[in-house]
Amino acid sequence: MKITKAFLPLGLAAAVAVSVVLSAMIWTNPAQYERNRQRSSNTPTTELSTRPQKDVYLPTQVVYSDANGNQELLNNRKVNLTTELREALSKWQFSRVNRVRVASKNAYMKYLTRKSSLLLSYASPINVKMFNTVFGGKLNSQATQFSRILVPLDDQDHIYLLDDKKQDVYQVTVKSADATAIRKIMKENLFRINVTMKWLSESATAYVKNGVTVPSYSYLVNQQSTDYFTTRLLNKGESTNVSAKKNKDNTIYSDGASRQLTVYNKQGTALYEDYSALQSSLSFSQALKASYTVVKTIGIPMENLRYYGYSSSNSTVTYRSFVEGFPIFNQSNYGAARIQMLSQGVRRYNFSLYSLQVPVPTDKKSVTLPGTQTVIDQLVAAGYSKSKINSLQVGYQWLTSSSSDKVVNLTPTWYVHYNGSWKTYTQLLKQQQ
Repeated sequence: MKITKAFLPLGLAAAVAVSVVLSAMIWTNPAQYERNRQRSSNTPTTELSTRPQKDVYLPTQVVYSDANGNQELLNNRKVNLTTELREALSKWQFSRVNRVRVASKNAYMKYLTRKSSLLLSYASPINVKMFNTVFGGKLNSQATQFSRILVPLDDQDHIYLLDDKKQDVYQVTVKSADATAIRKIMKENLFRINVTMKWLSESATAYVKNGVTVPSYSYLVNQQSTDYFTTRLLNKGESTNVSAKKNKDNTIYSDGASRQLTVYNKQGTALYEDYSALQSSLSFSQALKASYTVVKTIGIPMENLRYYGYSSSNSTVTYRSFVEGFPIFNQSNYGAARIQMLSQGVRRYNFSLYSLQVPVPTDKKSVTLPGTQTVIDQLVAAGYSKSKINSLQVGYQWLTSSSSDKVVNLTPTWYVHYNGSWKTYTQLLKQQQ
């Protein structure tokens, strides 16, 4: 008994010492701890499903013009409308591209308002090479850029590729075209908003004529673990020793060489930087393809992901999540992901740690939004310059639920691209009060 009492204090001291050492190791290198913990677990890191490039680069907006010239912004809340239209158009044979001379902006607008037609629009230009990928075409002139596809329903011999910036029009000759499938899609129970195409700044916009009522949603959200991203971006299956440095607002993980991942837990975002890229600059086509590959490498969910923007000045591609046909703007500062590939060989990836899982019942009511012209008039009356309003878009505002951090509320509102950044129109109006 005396021997036991003698060794008891020594045993406790040893246990405390081991605990302190282990705690210090975890504090100084949490990434290594998390990875070792993950490898010893019977539950592997969940691999998120990816989507093919042809889905991520689908158009984001569909406007229908009837035989009388009335225009409607279309959406289908049960199935993806642009996917349905892509499947129908993929059965057509696109043979050649010819440029059409357009005399003025008014002449160009006649294409955007053509009777008996569908106008499929992108938030940012793509090129013919990507068109071939999405719609199964074999067109030449692959470097030609455009942001809209005009599909006449009363002329099945041609479609048109349109570029607002330069008012360029390209006529595509079509063979084996049959609009029956498209007309059938048009008869489905679609969500229709009365619009008219008008110029706003340097591009055309689907002006919502009257107020529009858009439903609110609530979703369960998932936050991927930091270990998931450090493994995919820093470790990559190698025996790399990842270090971590905790700061007040973030944690910086590094492979000790040229790659680091900064995680901002409060905002739920991350920034990955790689200074070892071999290719110094990318062409437009290369940037579209490479950024898609990067998104797959990061491992963020792609089910609702769509291409939303490209900046030629810094070779940056932006992607946003979409719900019921409308984009989510503040999932992070840059949407769902921003892939930046600088000419110096530097790669920067901004992305959100959160992703939508499944919708949940909500007591949030639908929101009635004013028409486009009303929003513009309110902004101008508040002192904003109309010339600096580049675009207006109905979109969803990502707001964390007050009842649970596992639920996010998606509230519809007008987003305004003003002076180079996206903000809600209510935010802009409050700033002027």
